[in-house]
Amino acid sequence: MRQDGDQIHVDVDEARAASTPNVTRWVLSISLLAVIILLSAIWIIGAWSSDQDTQTVDAQVRAEHKAASGHNDSIVSDHADQMKAAKPGENNEPLNMPNKNATGQ
Repeated sequence: MRQDGDQIHVDVDEARAASTPNVTRWVLSISLLAVIILLSAIWIIGAWSSDQDTQTVDAQVRAEHKAASGHNDSIVSDHADQMKAAKPGENNEPLNMPNKNATGQ
């Protein structure tokens, strides 16, 4: 600690009353590296040990089961071929449709 006139200048370690060995930075960097290595190993080992042919067969079996059970998870109706569509030049819009842009006067 030194004094220049009315000002007192204190070193960092004296002001904190402790030293700063940067342990937190080491712990964070080592932990980050360990997590990256661990998650990469899990991903690589899982991809390496999986059988790609089995996954394709499983998807085919699920599709066949879904077709056999009659369940359809698509948005298309079973009666889509029976829908009535407008003929060319014909307008099927309702006649009393309110105007969205009207000001309500």
